[in-house]
Amino acid sequence: MSVFYCQLDYEHIPYTSPVSPHGNLSNNGCGPCSGSMVAENMLGVSFPPEESGKFAKACGSREGYGTNLYIYSRAFAEHFNLDLIETEDAEVALKFLQEKRGMVIANTQGDRPDDGYLGCFSNSGHYIVLAAAEGTTVKVWDPMYKLGSDRFDLPHRKDKVRLDGTDAYADMSVIAQDCKDRPYFLFSKK
Repeated sequence: MSVFYCQLDYEHIPYTSPVSPHGNLSNNGCGPCSGSMVAENMLGVSFPPEESGKFAKACGSREGYGTNLYIYSRAFAEHFNLDLIETEDAEVALKFLQEKRGMVIANTQGDRPDDGYLGCFSNSGHYIVLAAAEGTTVKVWDPMYKLGSDRFDLPHRKDKVRLDGTDAYADMSVIAQDCKDRPYFLFSKK
């Protein structure tokens, strides 16, 4: 059984920054929740969202809106003695998952008014965990997903995502569109 964290369960945990003085893990915590899921599922260590959020602030990745995962992922990899690859190439991320080398945190872009694209996993910037892949089907843990919610029932999402509990499954082509020109952070054990 996988450990899954929904950021919406953490409104009571402050996650402030100079530009987000009222921020909490519910409205800004997709990065820390994603880090928690990677640490707990890949390494089997305890790293709940409260701790991950404190870690994000301590390493300086929570200075603006959301979490700067370039800063967070480097500190996270060092803290947990992991190798890290940063890429914007969806094929590199998919091959990494297919080879079962580790887990990925992907940065979705959301809706793109310029080309009319509507985001599948978010309508704005958001972090999701790519936990595994079989062929081109990727298991996704979306920290904004609340079990039983209608998050993936919207017309532009429902045919792209299949749910099994808190595991969401989508083709990598869907994820690649969501993460166009955005980074993937690939974590593996040394």
